[in-house]
Amino acid sequence: MKIYPFKSIGKRGLYCLFLSASVGSVNAQNDDNATMRLSLNEAIRYAKESNKLVGVLKTEEKATQADLEDAKMGAFPRITSNASYQRYTKVTLYHDVLGESHSIPKPPSYNAGGLNVEAAFNLYAGGRQRYAVTDQKYKGELACINTNEQEANIGLQVALQYLDMIRIYFQERLIKDQITRAESRLKNINAFYTNGKVTKSDLLRAEVVLSNVHLGETSNRNDYGISNQRLNTLLNLNESVKIIPVDTTSLGLPDSVTFASLLKEYPGTYAILKAQKNIEIQENRVALAKSANLPTIALFGGYGFNYPNTLVFPPVAQTFAVGLIGVRLSYDISSLYQNKNKVRSATIRAAELKQQKDWIQDNVAQEVRALAVKYNEAVERMLVVKKTIEQTEVNYDIQNTKYANQLSLLTDLLDADNLYQESRYNYIQANIAALSIYYRLLFITGKL
Repeated sequence: MKIYPFKSIGKRGLYCLFLSASVGSVNAQNDDNATMRLSLNEAIRYAKESNKLVGVLKTEEKATQADLEDAKMGAFPRITSNASYQRYTKVTLYHDVLGESHSIPKPPSYNAGGLNVEAAFNLYAGGRQRYAVTDQKYKGELACINTNEQEANIGLQVALQYLDMIRIYFQERLIKDQITRAESRLKNINAFYTNGKVTKSDLLRAEVVLSNVHLGETSNRNDYGISNQRLNTLLNLNESVKIIPVDTTSLGLPDSVTFASLLKEYPGTYAILKAQKNIEIQENRVALAKSANLPTIALFGGYGFNYPNTLVFPPVAQTFAVGLIGVRLSYDISSLYQNKNKVRSATIRAAELKQQKDWIQDNVAQEVRALAVKYNEAVERMLVVKKTIEQTEVNYDIQNTKYANQLSLLTDLLDADNLYQESRYNYIQANIAALSIYYRLLFITGKL
């Protein structure tokens, strides 16, 4: 029986492995016996929406948006109010320095107080407000890139885990085929032994081989269960949910044109996008540091009630109300020397980030080239192994016929069976490896 993954196997064959699974639409989040049938794209999309770590980064996006709104509020006038009341003691007067003393009531009254409202509006501050808003805007964009990168990273992990489940499924089919051969072989050897054509050792060895194949089947099913649980964690599902990968027909390798397009330009690479955004943030901080060397101009005004009236002399025990408006110009002269090193350090860090971006671009390009080499290697291996499968199958048929005619040893037949089985395993491994590399390339180039 020839098995070539992803070509001749349809959904009907995939369902056979899961005859015990429940059928129907269920709530996989709450039902412990739930079953979900997912295609690869559906699994990736579901994980991007429900994964817990993605949810954390989306929450951070909301926080940066709140920070941006807070920074924009800095452009509005600052309004303050204050109220005060004082009760004075008598005033003690000394003759000369500390000579004879006597006390008099505080003129014009023991009481004093005020109620005032003041407002200030920034007219010019060297662009600090604009730079503060821009800084928060860039941080929000960086948070969005981080979220998109995490979504793609989760999508990659889901794709790899999904492909691993497909690999295990096809291995299950190969093992079942091997069990069929081992059982048929044991039946024939039993007949040979009964007729005295083979020794007891051949019979025992055939039984041991069949037992080992059954153990391999159990191990393979356990691996599938573990892989299922890992996928449940990525999808934020209950650990008991059974996932059925149904999209084997769309798991073929991409055509050469599609694959080649991944290797040309990849401006959407998340590492490069983050590096560029960090450069923009740092350059904005350089401008913010330089703005401290510029003067500030503010419009201010206020209105208040005060007691007593100290605008006249002597003060009068009466309440007066007065307002004011004006323009304030201020300049921190010390900024000429105190701010110099801040500007210098911010500029150096901007240059450092640019160098880091160049390194990241070179590293990404190298990784893309390396994955392209390994992908072509996996495809080439598939072609070689496919031919090997045909050769090992013919070899097994020959050895099986020779053993049936007592022209070869059981060892030769078992070796031929192992070679046949191994070649088919290798084909599955190479196919999955090629697909895994393809999805890694999609992630690195920012297209997953």
